[in-house]
Amino acid sequence: MTPESPEGKSPATSASPPADAQLLNDLRDANEALVLAMIREQELTELAESAQAAAELATEKLRESERELLATAEFRERLLGIVGHDLRNPLGAISMCAQLLVSEGRYDRESMMMMVSFLLTSVHRMDRMIKQLFQFTRARLGGGVPLELEITDLRPICQHTIEELTLTSTVPIKSTFEGNTIGTWDGERLIEALSNLVSNAIDHATMGTTVLVHAVGCGDEVEIQVSNQGNAIPTELLPVLFVPFHRGRIGIKSRAGHLGLGLFIAHEIVRSHGGTLTASSASGTTTFVMRLPRSSAPTES
Repeated sequence: MTPESPEGKSPATSASPPADAQLLNDLRDANEALVLAMIREQELTELAESAQAAAELATEKLRESERELLATAEFRERLLGIVGHDLRNPLGAISMCAQLLVSEGRYDRESMMMMVSFLLTSVHRMDRMIKQLFQFTRARLGGGVPLELEITDLRPICQHTIEELTLTSTVPIKSTFEGNTIGTWDGERLIEALSNLVSNAIDHATMGTTVLVHAVGCGDEVEIQVSNQGNAIPTELLPVLFVPFHRGRIGIKSRAGHLGLGLFIAHEIVRSHGGTLTASSASGTTTFVMRLPRSSAPTES
């Protein structure tokens, strides 16, 4: 028989409770360590994911910056190439006329007047290009086209524009008017926009046809339509007509002195008035439609 302790229990039985308690403590400690390890693992995973997301964002920003730099470089090269190419012709004409004028040969009055006319024409072409570049820079970088609004009638604006362009136009220009054409606009800016639209129509009109300018008052807005007969604008070019340096129609060379900025400038002027400028081309007829609210509030580009 196993000897009993004074309390009547064997020694092995009296040692079990402390061993169980220790085991429970060890299990509790191990469980706490496991939980802490899992929490730490979760924290490290979240930190790793956050770092990865930040790295991906930084990489995308670097790629975007690289794309912008490449686009800027490409734009500058394109701008310099276009300006250099288009300025070369009038500069060449000026140089040639100047050399003839200072040569030893004698010219009659008619020859002299013809050379002076060439000089003035070339100067006008260069002045037009420089003004377009100035307007383009201001519209693109300066927050839009600044306006000086006042009560204005589109009838004399259309007539003035047509009179100026008729002097050098290769096709006749006809204007018609309907209804009230008075509103609050910047007249000088609208002359510039309309001049660009009519010049574009002249450039692409078929010889023997007429460029039509029609202004009509329609309730709270006035609409000007500029139409010409000629080769239609390809459908794929319609969405980019008002993008800078797009020269319009495939296979048709633009008239000298145009940088491909005229439609862009016209679009920005109309948009600054809170209006819209759209184009359509079908069945040999191309029409640009300028819609202006009678009470224009300048809008930021």
